[in-house]
Amino acid sequence: MNNENVEVIDFDKLDVYLINGNLAYNPHHLKKIHQKSFQCWNDVWSDYYTSEHPSGHRLNSDEFTRQDEVLALFYKGECFGITFFKEVHWDDLSAPLDSYFDLWPQEAIDKLTSRGKIILICSQFTVAKNFRGKTTDIQWKYVLFGFIMKRLLESHVDGMTGTMRVKRGMGRVSFEAGAVPLMTNVVYKDHESESVDLVAFFHKEVGEKYAKNPYSDKFNACWERLNGRLYSQLKIVA
Repeated sequence: MNNENVEVIDFDKLDVYLINGNLAYNPHHLKKIHQKSFQCWNDVWSDYYTSEHPSGHRLNSDEFTRQDEVLALFYKGECFGITFFKEVHWDDLSAPLDSYFDLWPQEAIDKLTSRGKIILICSQFTVAKNFRGKTTDIQWKYVLFGFIMKRLLESHVDGMTGTMRVKRGMGRVSFEAGAVPLMTNVVYKDHESESVDLVAFFHKEVGEKYAKNPYSDKFNACWERLNGRLYSQLKIVA
């Protein structure tokens, strides 16, 4: 690869937001961020269900709006990455009935909750289409995963989920981020019968990987600018 053609990502121009999926629960200054984030997510997944896997599946807005948190990443003012977070407590009677786990075998759930009952459901790993083909010093999906790792490490949860599409190489990316395999190559109807890896992210393994990540200092600096203000001033994150 000719290094002259590689764009070096300027992390000073990268902004990180943690917003509530419901527009009404966000402060006024984050309304536009919410709308741009929703549009990015909607564009990517609408294309998935109409072009990549045409199935007549309807993409409902509540898949976005019901989330506790949406991690939204912007570069030079353009949204390029989205991930959802929702916290469940496995001792709560409602947790096993959450639709996210409908297709999870009990064996995978048992492994996921083996280190504690507070689980962060992490879903809808999304990179905007116009960013995927860019030749950069670090791929955008790895930037997204860097902040997912940071989110977990800043949390109080015992574990975090992952349903990773094998076709897209996301299982490999998750393992590089410290994910622990629960079950691999599971045929998953929610992904049009694609194979997925069911994985768990735990603090120990993710922390070890994050400490060795050559971009971790840049992730940390961006995190301090979370939502346009110092992370320590925020109450949206535990």
